[in-house]
Amino acid sequence: MTTRRIVLFCAVAACVSAASSEISVRIERHFPCSASSGPKKDTLLIKFPSYKTAGVQFHEEISENGHKCFRMSGGKVEVYAPGLDGSKKYYVHLETRIGIHGKPERCVNADSNGCGGIGSCVHCDICHTMGGSLKNFVQIFQADKPAQCSSKGLPAGSYTDLSLRVCLPTKNELLPFLDQNASRAEQLWDLFVSSRARSGEIPLVIAARLFDRPINNMDAK
Repeated sequence: MTTRRIVLFCAVAACVSAASSEISVRIERHFPCSASSGPKKDTLLIKFPSYKTAGVQFHEEISENGHKCFRMSGGKVEVYAPGLDGSKKYYVHLETRIGIHGKPERCVNADSNGCGGIGSCVHCDICHTMGGSLKNFVQIFQADKPAQCSSKGLPAGSYTDLSLRVCLPTKNELLPFLDQNASRAEQLWDLFVSSRARSGEIPLVIAARLFDRPINNMDAK
């Protein structure tokens, strides 16, 4: 049985090397993943517009939990036949690279089921968990509310009220994932920043791929 990729989202950001408890981010552009890294046209179920599309905008906002987020809205989002089945569980592979040509960062501190963690990780059954304490990292909104995972799903068609929001954890939330020892975690953070920062910023590329089959125990390749 093949795994179907159904949502592709790529964003390029400049992430400031945070010395404080906050991580600031500047979004430079969004673009659908290339044909070589995404699904074939006959398996693609939903596609967000490119940042070059007329009407597409990025908005910075603060989540209900106080996290810094950005939301991409505007333009048409295409949902292809047969639409999104609301009865299925969905899994997101969130790939993180330093620079467009960088290698995927390894996943750190996933749970025993291969879910969650920091880096290039799988977030399981996103309607309900989305990575435990880092839940709601990636959300699809319909109008001004998170799209509901309901039995009716999302029928095929063109939508102008769908938007994509990505939120960032704080530095203090990330440190325990690097190491339970606070001092070692701080050292690992400083090493990560110093080895990747350019002019005080880290060029971060995030690619999110949504699957309608469990991928948490599959080989990374």
